[in-house]
Amino acid sequence: MFSQQEWQQRVEEIVKDRTRYAPYYLLLGMRVKELLPGRSLLELDAGPCHLDERGQVHPGVVFSLADAAAGVAAVTLFPEGSRRVVTVEMKLNYLDEIGAGPLVALGEAEGKRERVILSKVEIFDGGGSKVAFGSATLMFTA
Repeated sequence: MFSQQEWQQRVEEIVKDRTRYAPYYLLLGMRVKELLPGRSLLELDAGPCHLDERGQVHPGVVFSLADAAAGVAAVTLFPEGSRRVVTVEMKLNYLDEIGAGPLVALGEAEGKRERVILSKVEIFDGGGSKVAFGSATLMFTA
């Protein structure tokens, strides 16, 4: 699909694109940590601004991180220059309460069709425990 050099350039483009056109990533503090074809690893350090009234990470923060990981994984499978996907459906199952600290999201894209792609995602806390998992259907837009 891509040579090693082409892939590295593609990774840099995707990361820059997420920073430039997705300020929501910056607002929440999400970072693209690693990309492979069809896979993404995103991180977020959940702090006081991410917590709900019970002192747990707000479920919307976790959902946003999962959505981002699913979308970035999907983008890696589209041709060069194609960097836009929208989520058309997503489901996330929460396995436990999530306290402040590092969160890692692993997105894995599979089932690519012409304009639609399916991704699965897992969220882990700083201790490596899986705290949420889900799936997303995404559509290529440009």
